[in-house]
Amino acid sequence: MNSGTVHIVGAGPANLVAAINLAKAGIDTVVHEQGNDVGLRFNGDFQGLENWSFNMEVMEFLRTVGVSVNFRCEPYHRADYYSPRLKKTVVRTKDPFFYLVRRGNDDDSLDQGLKQQAIAAGARIQWNDKLKHVPEGTVIVGTGPKAADAIAKGIVFQTSHPDACYCFLDDRIAPKGYAYLLVNKGKATFATCMFEDFRHERIYFRRALKVMRQIVNIDINHPREFGGFGNFFLGRPVSKDNRILYTGENAGFQDALWGFGLKYAMFSGYLAARSVITKTSFEQLCYDKLRPLMETTLVNRWLYAHVGNFGYERILSKISKIDDVLFILRKHHRYLTSKRILFNVAKRKYHTNLIDKQCTHEHCDCVWCRHCKKLQSNEMVFSPLKNRI
Repeated sequence: MNSGTVHIVGAGPANLVAAINLAKAGIDTVVHEQGNDVGLRFNGDFQGLENWSFNMEVMEFLRTVGVSVNFRCEPYHRADYYSPRLKKTVVRTKDPFFYLVRRGNDDDSLDQGLKQQAIAAGARIQWNDKLKHVPEGTVIVGTGPKAADAIAKGIVFQTSHPDACYCFLDDRIAPKGYAYLLVNKGKATFATCMFEDFRHERIYFRRALKVMRQIVNIDINHPREFGGFGNFFLGRPVSKDNRILYTGENAGFQDALWGFGLKYAMFSGYLAARSVITKTSFEQLCYDKLRPLMETTLVNRWLYAHVGNFGYERILSKISKIDDVLFILRKHHRYLTSKRILFNVAKRKYHTNLIDKQCTHEHCDCVWCRHCKKLQSNEMVFSPLKNRI
């Protein structure tokens, strides 16, 4: 193999962003994908590109990381939140609250859009290609999460309901997390996202669905189940000799608070490409650009995990009096002195499931455990490095 070629392992959003930027810079780029297409982990479910981190609006962010919009990317300025007592709080924002995107291998999905951009830029994608050995030269590895710190259980379906966003905060239906309903152009995603007690995911989902249908008059046609999981961790090197670079959730890049990890993943891919193009340290780029965001979101997760249902009621009550909640969210994602101090506490209390690469629970049928063995068999020979402080 030509040592001047950059080999990219995995065709997720992080690595496709890296491929786009490398190919545009005239660097020979090969993406090795063990599947026969992109987005096969997903089932057409909706996700969000949040608009409160990175100190820039989503469209500016996409331009910054070299991505154009050739996929469904719908701005939402309103979300209806419901407290554990089902009290409604309407959140309206001047700038988009978030941009809805679709995951999977449908034509309008984010995954397909990024694939098309990578190919158009000149990157080569080799399908059904599971590498057995580490290639020479620079290798970018983004093969997805290695454990589950949060899981989502839900359905995608067709509906006549108008476009909308609903969110439910209640530990009885989404432990330490939230349930959500996203509707766009006749399609919808409903799911509960939980950060603990995974083995009872089906019970929580049934409860969440019952609550949602109490509140929302929506027709559910042709439902299909889906599940997902996310992994967040700190304290591991993101590169080996600045030659093997880890991106996305393979390196723990995720939003620990809500699981809105797409921007973190895409930005890590962009930084990997910049490291290669400018011959600078990927580790240092991540430490300067991503580490502060990661520390901040870990503090936010630690604080949120201690709030409980009583706290959710109070938070939503305060939010109901705020004209533009984006200002508050952006403030809470800044790397302030208070967050740096609290991080020293939060990091001691937070434990990622990455320490156990086997099933999270014995005799369990949750989203993570059902997929764990499949992911284990798909791991590359160059798995993440050992912990370090």
